[in-house]
Amino acid sequence: MKIGEARAVAVRWLAGHRVPGFTGAYVSGSVAWLPVETELPITSDVDLMIMVNGEVPPKLGKFRHEGVLLEVGYAPLQPAENVLASPALAPGLSRGVLLADPHGSLAALHAAVAREFAHPYWVRTRCAALEGRIAALAQLDVSRPLAERVLSWVFPASLPTLVVLTAAGANPTVRRRYVAAREVLTRYGEAEFHEEALDWLGCAHLSRSRVAAHLERLTDVYDRVPYDLARPYGSDLTPEARQISIGGTRDLVEQGLHREAVWWIVVTFARCLTFAPYGTAAFQELLDDLGVGTPAAMRQRAGAIVGGLPRLRQVREALMGRHGMAPPPWTNTP
Repeated sequence: MKIGEARAVAVRWLAGHRVPGFTGAYVSGSVAWLPVETELPITSDVDLMIMVNGEVPPKLGKFRHEGVLLEVGYAPLQPAENVLASPALAPGLSRGVLLADPHGSLAALHAAVAREFAHPYWVRTRCAALEGRIAALAQLDVSRPLAERVLSWVFPASLPTLVVLTAAGANPTVRRRYVAAREVLTRYGEAEFHEEALDWLGCAHLSRSRVAAHLERLTDVYDRVPYDLARPYGSDLTPEARQISIGGTRDLVEQGLHREAVWWIVVTFARCLTFAPYGTAAFQELLDDLGVGTPAAMRQRAGAIVGGLPRLRQVREALMGRHGMAPPPWTNTP
């Protein structure tokens, strides 16, 4: 199926879906960055963001409609300045793949966001928001249950990749963030920083065979976990989502991008463990391989990542400079 056809499926689903305060909907993920004639990868879903006036409903998550895996979330309609400052909202709205806009408010918001999206001020603002989440690792609560502790660490630990992608004007993708950041850093002569980012995660030294072994253990757990769609992460662990969580990750390993696949293996393994303690020993072995197998070790690694923020900001400015963006008129960048 081509991207254009997948978008049409999303439009048909939206036609029968309305929530209080419905304002419109747009494609928010990687599909928004691809030409309509491109084949939709089997390991991709179609991310939809529905904007509402008033109370924001809970995220619907992943589900299949007419053969297409959709992932649906909600966000409040807000001023362009708020969207431009948001690393999550600005990229999708800047692309302007609007699927529903009954009052024209989304088109107006897209125009304002697209006009200012690449302005250095807003690029740095979005990067600073990501860097603030990294800095919060200094207060990492390592007393939380294992799976929760890992999730509270591994997402901020991966955010240097999104700073890289944001600074370069690239799609801040989710599962493939390390792959995409690697491509950007290599293209702009900053490949050594990719090794640093992998080292912060703890996987720079891992072999393909070792990562493949961890993936097989995850696969066994994934196929047994009693997911609940009413709980967080439930829709990410369904048989329908398996082609992304397991199949897409296996593709990376087979392509020799095994180190870049580790982040999503950790995320998915931890999510599984929030539902059942299957594979706890295997998960612990993975964490040991990453050097974060104890609360003290995870706290130390979190501190190392926070300590790397000056280096990250240096790379951010180098990438922005290669896009012709002048340095900020102050010494210490945000």
